Amino acid sequence: MQDSENQSLVPNDSEVSFGSEPGSSNPNSLFFNERGLRAGWRLLLFIVLLRLVLIPLVFLLARPFRHGLESRVGDISDTLLLICILLGTLFMSKIERRSMFSYGLRDSAARSHFVSGTLVGFASLTLMLLALRATHHLSFGRSEMLGSQLLVVAVLNIIGFLIVALFEESAFRGYALHTLVEGIGFWPAALVMSMLFAWLHIQNPGESKVGITAVFGFGIMLAFSLWRTGSLLWAIGFHFMWDYSESFLYGVPDSGLVQSEHLLSTHLSGPAWITGGSVGPEGSWFIFLVLMAVALSIHFLYPKQQFPFGNRVK
Repeated sequence: MQDSENQSLVPNDSEVSFGSEPGSSNPNSLFFNERGLRAGWRLLLFIVLLRLVLIPLVFLLARPFRHGLESRVGDISDTLLLICILLGTLFMSKIERRSMFSYGLRDSAARSHFVSGTLVGFASLTLMLLALRATHHLSFGRSEMLGSQLLVVAVLNIIGFLIVALFEESAFRGYALHTLVEGIGFWPAALVMSMLFAWLHIQNPGESKVGITAVFGFGIMLAFSLWRTGSLLWAIGFHFMWDYSESFLYGVPDSGLVQSEHLLSTHLSGPAWITGGSVGPEGSWFIFLVLMAVALSIHFLYPKQQFPFGNRVK
């Protein structure tokens, strides 16, 4: 979760005009400030656009071929939702006269951020599971798949979890968070979006109060990576590898969801406050130590704030 490199993260003057020409409106009105349409109204427009136009339209257009595609590759809901988020972001970027990559996806160090996030995601989960094994609360079983079947499932899971990471990071730490920051500041916006992120997971079967609290903690930690790197690439890499490792590589529950096809058949045993129970590692009380360790690694890897919009716009 970069000095001259990160100058490209900061929008130039030509990008900071949000649908209003200078002098065309009262800068202190209910609807406008010195940057144009106020952040709250733009966020509301984005939400209405998603809920009333893009999501119904995209899912309607996908209906004829969705069943056949899902019978081959599994549920494509996250893919369709990602398309909606990207289209909504593109639409709003045109109104604001910015690039659609200005909301966390413009990063001159994209590769290193993504790779760093994936490595930290894999290492943090693996170390947690090894600790559970050392205390006899976990055992790694054999793989039930071999050869070409294993390769196909591995690749499909890589694609699937990349889409999940792109969707959830774009939805909760992309346009919505960047716009909310202008209205209430970075950390209040991060708190709001992290609560929404946790609320999204409540419906998962097998979730618990500890698990939902942990999801909120993940949201704050990933927002911290955005604050320090200036982009979503570290968070996308971490999010992808954490979910991929949990669900496919190790085969443990992921926020209460258990995947039928996985590399290892890992078994958890012991009290839920240690193992996480039906929630998986995210339901363990020790997940909060892991999150603090990850946040500490972000602090040392990226010691300076790089997020380009740190101040509230009145």
